[in-house]
Amino acid sequence: MDITERLWLLKQIYHGENRYFDTEENRYRHRIPARISAAMQAELAEAGRMPDRMYKPEHAALLDELYRLAGTWTLREAADAFLAGLWSAPILWRCALPAKLISLVMPPHPHTPYGGSKDTCIICGFREQAVDITGRWYGFMTGAMPLDGDPVGYVLALREMEQAGRRPVPTEYDIWTFRAILTVIRCAPPGARYAKIRDALHREKLLPVSDRFVYGSLLESLALIGLLDTDDYPGMASCYTTYGKRDERPSVRVEVQAPLAWWNSSVGVNSAALQKIFPDRDCSSVDLTNRPAPVPPPEQTIAGSLARRRLPRAVIPKSPDAGSGPAAAGDVYGVRIRDDVWITVYCHRVKDGRVLVEYLDGVFSAMPVKAQLRNTVRPRGNGRWQADVTALDKTTGIRRIARDVPPPAAGAPGPERIPFVNAKELKRLAWWCFPDLD
Repeated sequence: MDITERLWLLKQIYHGENRYFDTEENRYRHRIPARISAAMQAELAEAGRMPDRMYKPEHAALLDELYRLAGTWTLREAADAFLAGLWSAPILWRCALPAKLISLVMPPHPHTPYGGSKDTCIICGFREQAVDITGRWYGFMTGAMPLDGDPVGYVLALREMEQAGRRPVPTEYDIWTFRAILTVIRCAPPGARYAKIRDALHREKLLPVSDRFVYGSLLESLALIGLLDTDDYPGMASCYTTYGKRDERPSVRVEVQAPLAWWNSSVGVNSAALQKIFPDRDCSSVDLTNRPAPVPPPEQTIAGSLARRRLPRAVIPKSPDAGSGPAAAGDVYGVRIRDDVWITVYCHRVKDGRVLVEYLDGVFSAMPVKAQLRNTVRPRGNGRWQADVTALDKTTGIRRIARDVPPPAAGAPGPERIPFVNAKELKRLAWWCFPDLD
């Protein structure tokens, strides 16, 4: 089994529907779908890629390891790996450059709690909590770079690169891709923020994957290393800024950290940082309409190939009692939690396009039929729960089971507060009323 096949199995395992909260261990875990055989799991285990392999870092030892691993790289090697990771090499290799720059400027320091958090270090952003090693590797290979200069993420990435052996050298197309990225940034309208730049890069399809998240992650890395920074919030090519400083944002609506949180296209690309990191590379702009030929097929890259493989879709039969037409009072809908787990909701009324629903008792191994329904409500721990939902008839994994069902037995008055939610949220919110759902 090669790396792509292992990642394909992990893509199926780390899919959201397999994620659940383990109350005994107080952390999230992932179920393995039945379609992944014991032999497949054995191959993952032999390769050290089983999901939920937890690692609990310690601040001083982790920083020592960061300095040691990053010290095996020259800045030139790390810059080349970053360029290669844009296309020809796995995305993981982009991590080498920010890790190297952080190691060059971050001062040794003790764990210093950030505000009311005892776990997070205000100097480096280290979090004293267990992480899933396999989950992080899967993320690195598919585009999830360590966020906010996270030293734990960079150490895990450097470990992977150390084990991989030979370091990649960028191809001409990798270098053109980098120049194209800089061209899009330079040509952006004045004052354009990161979301506009991300979308512009996405439209040009400059990476082998189409997920906007991957383009956003790239911009955060460019900002962290210092290409997209500001005088008040410099990147690592200029000097070290603490996690506390990087966590400052212009408003609560800004999700990314500094420097990117404060940067816009009018500030431009930091030419001094560009020269320091890529001194002998041509970083001038290119004609975006004239790509080097032949363009490497995205599916020949690991991330591109994986992105094009779609998760198996469950075939959901139509219930014989489903009837037709829009949702109405007295309807019962099945909500698919995953392949072998279904629950149900009762429709109390329909008003202004929203349906007032409430969970019913019962967990089923397949979509139930009308004769299997339990006509009693399933409350939360502190009383009944209801919600006004939209898109009930348009949401994947939700199917009407029956019509004209009498109101369920409740035994308590309805809730005082009724939230508005999209029907797709019924799957996630189910744990409020089914805490033992596994």
